[in-house]
Amino acid sequence: MILNKPPVSKWLSAKRPTVLAVAAIIGSAFLSPVVAAATVDGVRQSLESAHQTAAQTQQAINKLDEKTATDYETYTAVLRQAKLVEAYNRQLEKLVDSQRNELTDLDSQLASLAETEQATLPLLVRMQGMLERFVEADLPFLQEERAQRIERLSKLIDRADVSIAEKYRQLLEAYQIEAEYGRTLEAWDGVIEQAGTTRDVRFLRLGRTALYYQSLDGLSSAIWNNATASWQPIDPSLNWSIQKGIRIALQQAVPEMMELPLVAGQ
Repeated sequence: MILNKPPVSKWLSAKRPTVLAVAAIIGSAFLSPVVAAATVDGVRQSLESAHQTAAQTQQAINKLDEKTATDYETYTAVLRQAKLVEAYNRQLEKLVDSQRNELTDLDSQLASLAETEQATLPLLVRMQGMLERFVEADLPFLQEERAQRIERLSKLIDRADVSIAEKYRQLLEAYQIEAEYGRTLEAWDGVIEQAGTTRDVRFLRLGRTALYYQSLDGLSSAIWNNATASWQPIDPSLNWSIQKGIRIALQQAVPEMMELPLVAGQ
């Protein structure tokens, strides 16, 4: 039995795809190392690029984190400062309110002081006038000293550059000096004028009760009569009493009881 074989050309055509596939496989086997190498390089470059990008990104993140921390510290510091300023402003406001109240009170005090000065100054003038009249009517001792004090007070009251308080203080001081005269025993040397002649004598002041003089030889004495504004002679028997009073006043003798003459009704 004879089989019919296909023609060679047909057989080749039928086998051509297989041959081509084998050739392709063989070709691919020869090309795969090159392609693989290229692929590995590409992957490596991609990884390196990704690492660089990640590193740059991390650096940016670190810088941003540092800036955020710095900004936060700055914010908290500013916030603390703001709170301090706010507290200071509250305290300052209280201080300003207190000072405003003090100014208001000072204004009231100044207004009251002005009214007080208006009422006080005439009083001081009257007090000075009363002191002057009192000295003129008093026993004639230390006349020059007391007259100068009265004149100084008169000029002081008229001065605009001296406060009311200072005027009042000096006026009270003058009153105190005059009051002190009434509680002291004093003796001093002086001169009297009688019948156109002058005599050196020694005066003795017994408070404001009496004023005496005695001649330096101790032989004559007199007492001031305020009613007649003249010296009234004293009995010579009392010269020793006057002399003893002078010695006590000059602290030349121990204080003791004395018998001194007085003017009746003075």
